[in-house]
Amino acid sequence: MDQHRLTEYLKQRMPHAREHRVVGLKRLSGGSSRETYAFDLEWNEGGQTRTRAMIGRRDPTGGLLKTEREREFKVIAAMHRAGLKVPEPLFLELDASVMDRPFFIMDRAQGRTGMGAFPAAEPESTRAKVADDFLSELARLQSLDYRECGLEILGPPKNPEEPARVQAAHWTEVYERDRMGEHYPILSAALAWLKANPVVTDRVVIVHGDYRSGNYLYDDNGIIAMLDWELAHLGDPMEDLGWASMMFWGRDQLAGGLMEREAFYRTYEQKTGHRVDRKRLFFYQVLGNAKMAVICLSGIRAFIEGQTSDSVMPFLELLLPQLFEDLANQLRLV
Repeated sequence: MDQHRLTEYLKQRMPHAREHRVVGLKRLSGGSSRETYAFDLEWNEGGQTRTRAMIGRRDPTGGLLKTEREREFKVIAAMHRAGLKVPEPLFLELDASVMDRPFFIMDRAQGRTGMGAFPAAEPESTRAKVADDFLSELARLQSLDYRECGLEILGPPKNPEEPARVQAAHWTEVYERDRMGEHYPILSAALAWLKANPVVTDRVVIVHGDYRSGNYLYDDNGIIAMLDWELAHLGDPMEDLGWASMMFWGRDQLAGGLMEREAFYRTYEQKTGHRVDRKRLFFYQVLGNAKMAVICLSGIRAFIEGQTSDSVMPFLELLLPQLFEDLANQLRLV
């Protein structure tokens, strides 16, 4: 993002203010389908100088995923209205000429984060608070009525089997599109198993799509904000639970590095009032490993084809052995 163009854009979006100044603009690492920039905006309003910490999320030239920014912005806005812990969305710009590619701007929450499992070095008291908040927010998300949230745009499933079929078909399609001639027998077998064994959901909820450790900001008092809503859709509540409790995102026997898995599931049941369906949970954990492997392959291809210069992308290949091992262990059970 260009500082001058960003400043001029914010002047137009905030005509009541004057003396706008973008300070400390920098690109942040991470993010699977957006370039993420942090900055402070200073302006004068009513004779007073004000400052607000902001985040800009812009479509990349290439990356791990192709997702639709207007959809993500609307989901974040709906979650903010519903009282979930999300940053406040501020401005959406779909005109690519403004900043080369579409983008949106939201409030910047303060806090710590990690790359995957909750950091082992954190105090036990902090881990317990974050774990409780993590499952409380998931329960709140799954209790929302997507119609009341105005999220019919996410496409309600036509029948209880459709969520599983749609997700299996989608990630199979991405795999066939983005692999570069390679053949991965374990991944192909997993995708074939998912296609042949769709599970039936008992209810339709708003699915975050990437609900896991590493996708929230926290402090010593718990979670401040849940991040990265670009994969949100309507589907089976076991999808987010299965993804969050995958071995890949955990540490030892701690789901997400937060809580022992069986305790994690019991706490989920207590907070939601719904039992954990182990058959559906298993399906979505297989899907999760396959999905993550496909995401890695998409990122590798984007880097090789010059769609992105993100230096993290080539190293995604190092994640594949663990994902394939987890898939192999899972497929031995079926």
